[in-house]
Amino acid sequence: MNRVYWTVAETVELLAEAYWVDLGWQGQSPDPITLEALAWALDGNPKYREQVWDAWEDELILSDWPTERREQARSWLDTMVIGGIVDQ
Repeated sequence: MNRVYWTVAETVELLAEAYWVDLGWQGQSPDPITLEALAWALDGNPKYREQVWDAWEDELILSDWPTERREQARSWLDTMVIGGIVDQ
């Protein structure tokens, strides 16, 4: 089985781009194959998932996202990316 690895920073960037597009903003979302591979990588390694979330949340805080919007981003990650892809 081929495994693809991303650094935490690379993963945060890809997820942020996908979330941005999912919110209806212009940008380039990662291709579906990359997003699926990310979902499997995050699902398979809870420690990595938390590192990614912590780094992404730090970026959201620095961008002045309120708590509610950050919680929505976390929910999107858990339900749409990981749950929506892995649990299909």
